[in-house]
Parts: sequence; structure tokens; C-alpha cells
Amino acid sequence: MKKLILTACLLLCIGGLLYLLALRSAQPHADSYQFSLSEQILPPAPYPQDFALQLGQMQGVEIELRAAASLPRGICWQQAHGFPEIGSPQARKGGTMRLCNVGPFPANFLAFGSPSPQFFHYNMFDCVEVPLVRAHPDSGELIPGLAEAWALHEGMLWFRLHPQARYSNGRPVRAADFALGALLRSRSGQRALADFASCLHVYGDSVLAVKPRVLGVLPHLSAAAVLHPAEPGFYAEFGSDYTTRYAHRVPPTTGAYSVCAVQRGRFIALQRNKNWWAAQLPGFRYTHNADVIEHHFLTDEAQAWEFFLKGKLDLMQTRNIAAWQQYLSTPPQGVRCHRFELTYPMPPYGIALNARTIPDVNIRRGLLFSLDMQAAMQLIFRGEAQRLPQFAVGYRHLPTTAPVYEYNPQAARAAFAAAGFSLVGADGFLRNQQGHKLSVRLTFSPSLKVNTLVQTLARRAAACGVEIVAEPLPWQSCARQVREQSHDMLFWATVAGHPLPDYRSCFHSDSRGDDAPFCLNSKEVDAAIVDVEEAASLPELAAASARLEQLIYEQAVWLPAWMENRVNVAVHSRVHLPQQGYGTYDVADSHTYWLSD
Repeated sequence: MKKLILTACLLLCIGGLLYLLALRSAQPHADSYQFSLSEQILPPAPYPQDFALQLGQMQGVEIELRAAASLPRGICWQQAHGFPEIGSPQARKGGTMRLCNVGPFPANFLAFGSPSPQFFHYNMFDCVEVPLVRAHPDSGELIPGLAEAWALHEGMLWFRLHPQARYSNGRPVRAADFALGALLRSRSGQRALADFASCLHVYGDSVLAVKPRVLGVLPHLSAAAVLHPAEPGFYAEFGSDYTTRYAHRVPPTTGAYSVCAVQRGRFIALQRNKNWWAAQLPGFRYTHNADVIEHHFLTDEAQAWEFFLKGKLDLMQTRNIAAWQQYLSTPPQGVRCHRFELTYPMPPYGIALNARTIPDVNIRRGLLFSLDMQAAMQLIFRGEAQRLPQFAVGYRHLPTTAPVYEYNPQAARAAFAAAGFSLVGADGFLRNQQGHKLSVRLTFSPSLKVNTLVQTLARRAAACGVEIVAEPLPWQSCARQVREQSHDMLFWATVAGHPLPDYRSCFHSDSRGDDAPFCLNSKEVDAAIVDVEEAASLPELAAASARLEQLIYEQAVWLPAWMENRVNVAVHSRVHLPQQGYGTYDVADSHTYWLSD
């Protein structure tokens, strides 16, 4: 009897262990897991039962679902024909491209509403998703995306979807998906569409129209930047627990690639959908050539170079001149080297000053005169980097006119004196009449390049009488400080706005979040932002932007750093690049390369 009981207990324990192992294997937090892509054409999924009611309850923007038969007459649809192809006709499909990623491994795969910034979001969505319309990278002309035709009619922007447009899960893209996308994003705290438009009308499955609050310039591109579809079948369980329930689910994309495999902390692989709806369309057919793109998450650039030279990576892209000279002064056999001058909008790398924790503009001006950015760049880039001339750079429609703060100890001390810091302590740092030392924190996410920057700035600032306290933190902690508005100074950058710079998210009094480290509260700046947004012509836009850049300089909240306009690329012989086109889009992220085995 005892043996029988022991045997039963043993079987129960084994069964429980097997159950727990099976349960764990089903959890998204496993160390390794895979996702499957649909190669079938599937019917559309239903919308929520009370979808129209939910849309009617949205705040800030009116959204209506209308019958296709109610489409107004007289719309003059525009289409683009005969534009230059993107990529090379010599490109062939196939192979696996192995790239390095020295950024943090993503904490989730949320397409929107992430509780923390996800740097891999760019690789997973931004350079994969197909927008409604696009600007041709060379000519700037409007070319198709998800929309095959577009129009401006009675003050509204119209888009007619391509009938073949589908998601990576095989379901069709419908006009109401953009209404669903707006609804879900609004519930996640994002107001991009409401800020841009007063209403969105959907006509059947193929046409949508949006009425911008201000028509402005490049209106269709601006609308495409805030209108994103959401596949209703995937988001059928959307609710208040969205950020946890969907954290490790991969959303279907409209682009050629979707995540297919993950090894947590090590790599993420994206697989090409071989039945991608746009594969044979002009502007797409010579792009997205690799079958699989592997992003390997490495500890630092030195490890990335080691992997590349051993043939474990296929392409190495860097702006680190010292590393380039160290590893490729004599390129190994089978390695080709390229250098590109880039002309697309540049991320605004620089030092952001918090006007909330440093409210005295004289102190902010003194700090900017104390930070020797040019000396730091000389050390980091060995004289081969260019300085950002202002916040918004690389936009073909905007001039570069704003002045830039240069290192000037006399001007720095004069500004500090105007703020009451004129006494010199025994340590050489300035103090005010109350004995308070002039000391400011500089927060940053450590890397070899940024460490050199901060050390140089702190050393040179000491000669101006100000103590710069280096505060290295993980990038998540830096982002949290920005959201809490608790930092003093921050080495910072964001993705360059498209199709125009996003001044509002960064500098407006109402701006909050990861893209708002300046914490300004200036009616003059707010009014200048509105002038940029309401410009009715390119000359008006240029003048309004120049005025705003001047105000940013006068507010002394921004010290431009370097331009990311020069890139060195090394590839193994199996990697091929088109002869033309680079400079207007990123080498690794444009998906115009192809592989030969």
C-alpha cells in the first residue's frame, strides 16, 4: 500500500513538473521563442461590437464611419507614375543579413503606448511599416504607400487605399483600421491625431479623409505621420491591461518584415513575408531583399567589431572615427569600405537644459558658454565631425540661420555674475552671496563616446567657475528623469521629426514625456511654434522656423552637439549596395542592400 501511495505521489509530482514546464514554455518571458508569419490571404476580422459608439466618445477629434456610397463627387485623385525606382534592378532576394545592435534589448514589442522608450521600436516598426504616402528620398515628390491615390478636396485630405494592402497576418488593411488605430492610441495617452486634425471620416473599406486643424505645407505627409492602422483581430483583447497583456505579442505589420524569432538579451530576427502585398510595386520591388535580418545585441562597439572581423556580422556601420582607423586602416581581404555624406534630417544630439530646475536664463547662458563642445568633438571624432548648426537640420525646406553658443569663459563668468555668482571659492568654483556653489548635474547614458564628451565638458567648464557633476545612469533612468522633469542637464537626442521637425513635442509649454527635456514655459515660443505649424507656404515656413530657432537660442536651453551626417560602412563581399541613393536615407535601415552566397 505504501509503495502504491509513493508511486501515485511520484506520478503527481512528475505530472505537475511537466505542467509547469509546459506552462513556462508558453509564457512570453521565455528565453527563446518564435513567431509564425501567415502566407495565406485571410478575411478581415470584425471590429468591436460597439465600435461606432466608442469612436463617438473620443475626445478632441470627431471620427465617423460612413457608407462607401456617400463618397462625395468631384474628388480629383492624384497618383504618382514614372518616379525613379528605389534600390537597384540588380538586387536579388534571399539570404540572412546579420547586423549589430548595441542598444538595450527591448522590454516589450508594443507598437504604441509603451511605458518606457524602446530604441528597437525604430528597427521593428519605423523603418518597416508602410505609411499612407511617402516622400521619394531623392526628389521629395509624393509617392504611394498604403494609399494608391490621394487628393485635397474641400479642405480635407483624402486617401484611397491600395486594394492589395495587407498585414503580415494575411488580413486586409481597411480604412476603418485607421479609426481603430486612433482610438487605441488615444486610450494609451497619445493625442497626435487629435492635435493634428478635427475630424476623420471613413468611407467603406477603401477611402478615408482627415480635416487638418491647419492645412500647412506638406499636408499629406503630415497626415501620414499621425495616421496608423490597427488590425482588429490582433487587438480584440485590448483593454486597460494593454501594456502587460500585449507586451510580448508581435503586432502584424504592413511592411515586408515581422519579428519571427527572439533569444532574450541576444538577438531578434525579422523575416520577410514572401507574399508581401507590395513586393512587385514601383518603389518597393528592389527593396527588402534579405529573407531574414538578424539584430544581434552586443555589449559595446568593441565586441561588434570583433564579431564583424570574425565574419559573424555582415555589415558594420559606425561614426566612430577612432574605431574605424583602428580596425580598418588596412581592410581585411573580402571587406569593402564605404563612406557616405548624409542629407536627410539629423537627430538633434546635444545638451538639453531644464528650464524648470535652472530657471535663471543667465545661469543657462553661462552654462552654454562654459561647455566646450568643439573641443569634445575634436577628441571624439578626430576633427572629422561637423557641428549641428541648430535644432532642426537636414530638412530641404528649412534654412540654417540660428547662432550657436561657443566656448567663452569671459562671457560665461559675466552671465554667472548677472545671476549673482561672482565670488570664487577655495576650490575655484563660483559662489553667490549666500555661499551656494555653482554646481550642475549632467545626466547621460554611458558609452565610450559620451563618457569622453562629459569628461571634456566638465574639465573645460571648471575654468569658467562652474562644477559639472557627471551623473551616468541607465537610459531607462535618464528617461524617467525627463518624464519627472527632475534633471538639470542631459545629453539627449530624439528621432528627427517627419516630414517637418516636431518643435511642439519638445519645446511647447504643454509638452511632456521623453521628447520634452527642456521644460520651457514661454508664451513667445508657444506662439512661434503655432506660426510654424500654420505656415501656408514654404517661404512662410522658412521664416517662421528661423524665428523659432532664434528664440530657442535666446532661451538658452539647447547646446547642439554633432551631426550624424557622415557614416562609415564596412561590408563583407557577400553584401551589395546600390550605386546611387545613399545620402538621402540610411544605409542599413533602407533595406536596399542584397546578399549573394
